[in-house]
Amino acid sequence: MGTLADTLTEVPPIKSIGEYDFPSRSAQELYGDDLLVHVWWKGNPWFVAAATFRAPAAMPWADFWNGLFVPYHEEDPDFDAAKGWEQFDWFLAVNREEHPVTIDPARTLSELGVTHKGVLGFRTRA
Repeated sequence: MGTLADTLTEVPPIKSIGEYDFPSRSAQELYGDDLLVHVWWKGNPWFVAAATFRAPAAMPWADFWNGLFVPYHEEDPDFDAAKGWEQFDWFLAVNREEHPVTIDPARTLSELGVTHKGVLGFRTRA
């Protein structure tokens, strides 16, 4: 299990100009049975930040892969959808730690451990 590394060695103090008391526009209750899923291709120079997808928590992995993941990631010239999700190592990024995930095409996103605004990460196998 890998660990995400911070580039900051010292956390600067937070300076506030006042109280922030506004309702969140991305709160789970606003999305019903859907999740906002952050998908991060760790170490990829083409996609340097996570992409966010709105998907039903009950969506099977195979549908997520074919309907959302592949169309977006095909923009990377090195991505080959024909190799399937097995070409990657998958993990959930939680509190700067990586928790491995074994992909099963029949399992839903929630059954795989994906949560609202959670990070589903992957890296190309060596």
